[in-house]
Amino acid sequence: MMLGLMLARAGVEVTVLEKHGDFLRDFRGDTVHASTIRLIDELGLGDAFRNLPQSRLNNVAFPIPGIGMVTVGDFASLKPPYNYIAMMPQWDFLNFLATEAAREPSFTLLMEHEATSLMFDGGRVTGVRYRTRGGADGSSREGELHADLVVATDGRHSVLRRAAGLRPKEYPVPFDTWWFKLPRHASEKGAVAGIVPAFRDRQAMIALFRDDYYQMGYIAPKGMGVRIRTEGVERFRERVAALRPDLADRLDSIRSLDDLHWLDVRLDRLRRWYVDGLLCIGDAAHAMSPAGGVGINLAIQDAVVAAARLVPALLRGQVTVADLAAVERRRRMPTVVVQTVQRIMHRAVFVPLFAGRTPGPPPALLFLLRHAPMARRLLPRLIAFGPRPEHAPGFARRVQRRNPAGSPTLPRSDSGRTVTNPETTKLETMTPPLDATAARARLLELIKELAVVRGKVILSSGAEADYYIDLRRITLHHEASKLVGQVMLALADDAGIDFECAGGLTMGADPVGTAVMHAAADAGRTVDAFVVRKAQKSYGMGRQVEGPSVEGRKVLVLEDTSTTGGSALTAVEGVRKAGGNVVAVAVIVDRDTGAKEKIEAETGVPYLFAFGKDELGLS
Repeated sequence: MMLGLMLARAGVEVTVLEKHGDFLRDFRGDTVHASTIRLIDELGLGDAFRNLPQSRLNNVAFPIPGIGMVTVGDFASLKPPYNYIAMMPQWDFLNFLATEAAREPSFTLLMEHEATSLMFDGGRVTGVRYRTRGGADGSSREGELHADLVVATDGRHSVLRRAAGLRPKEYPVPFDTWWFKLPRHASEKGAVAGIVPAFRDRQAMIALFRDDYYQMGYIAPKGMGVRIRTEGVERFRERVAALRPDLADRLDSIRSLDDLHWLDVRLDRLRRWYVDGLLCIGDAAHAMSPAGGVGINLAIQDAVVAAARLVPALLRGQVTVADLAAVERRRRMPTVVVQTVQRIMHRAVFVPLFAGRTPGPPPALLFLLRHAPMARRLLPRLIAFGPRPEHAPGFARRVQRRNPAGSPTLPRSDSGRTVTNPETTKLETMTPPLDATAARARLLELIKELAVVRGKVILSSGAEADYYIDLRRITLHHEASKLVGQVMLALADDAGIDFECAGGLTMGADPVGTAVMHAAADAGRTVDAFVVRKAQKSYGMGRQVEGPSVEGRKVLVLEDTSTTGGSALTAVEGVRKAGGNVVAVAVIVDRDTGAKEKIEAETGVPYLFAFGKDELGLS
């Protein structure tokens, strides 16, 4: 649904197929992490989202016998408004997204349409076949939907990935979950914590709070299903009462074992997430364990990258395998990290529990929580945002503004058509940056046109060349400067480089750092620029690095072009003296004269470049 919303905001014709008639299905994940809440704000939907029914989870704690609750993540240490996890029924969240997506003229949602197989033309996927109810008698009919791209989001038992011949690698999971409801008494209602766990006698249970009932999850070893069915409903009630005696007075609401919903917990990951014409994301690409409640959020992060990377290709009507591979390449690392953490949780908590031993966080983690302030600050962020949280692409963003009188005005779509909803504020599209691929292509054109000077010249290194690249004609150019920021930001993102400050040796790097700073701001990110002097000042504050402090911060050292690497090396040395943590060196154009090898050898950090001399026709 999130992918459909973002694609539609870019003007892509998109159809979402949902096999049910509504979203009201119990026992789906509830946790909306801070990374997703920030994304919703970037989409201009934050106020409406916060008005939905929800409770706030302010920390993650773990019960340990003899110790009590041990907090492994206190979100109060995070900057508001992203210092909590929202606990929200998933059907409310889906209805919210569907309503917002329906405002876009190019978005279509087809309820009661179940995708059953793929259509192929040669070796390429060209659409889906579906089944839907055909009439009042409940009969079904078959249909076909042709598409430039099919995105499989049909979960851990994905029909579409199987039809494409994609098979996941499975990892062992020690437990399954049985979900059921228990009523909440009137006296128990009100603001409550989001999740309450219980452990005892080789079994566990969690409780999630709804308006008028508890959503309960009974957790037991895999293979326990036959025993539960054989023992019958009365024995199951006894198990629940032993774990939560405070709820024993309402267990007769479990009338039979048919009231239980069995979840076959899986942890798997596709070796490849795509074939020509088809991309798998979310659980269809990587089924997640319920441990940590991260499944919704990881799937949404997949959707953000898919939208950002695929919109240009979809608007051209030609999506290549390379486009799909770029999505997987961006999202594979965070998926592997999260699944690895889940496997550690399984071994640390559930394996000991089912073996009759006391479960709990690994001793090393407890030690860090008690004695390492940095860990106490880092863990909440890792839980709330996860590895490599994504930002909304520029084309998907909206900002809400009221007219000067404060009265709401009609929302307008990108095409200028008016959406007739007088209850909303005016929605205006932010001026979107070009997609990274288009920005890179245009910048390359400008560099060839404006910056490459033919003829014999002496370089700063003293060497002679038959061409000169004058990148100040680019970095100070009214159009090219903005493209520089977008391209260099995407270059670092593609390499997985996370940074907070960008700059380099004056003066070649000065406009590059400024361009990156502004491109980050356009993307809703915070990056400060800085300038490194060639030598430390002997007056004033005596600084070599000017601008916001780089001390203790992750720094990307920039340069427009590099021949010997000397300027970048001077900048790295200055930043490190100022206490900055240099994470990479990046240049717009690499002349292929040994700078990469020298910089990487002397600094120990990656050297990135946006364009090589071959691309400029300078081989």
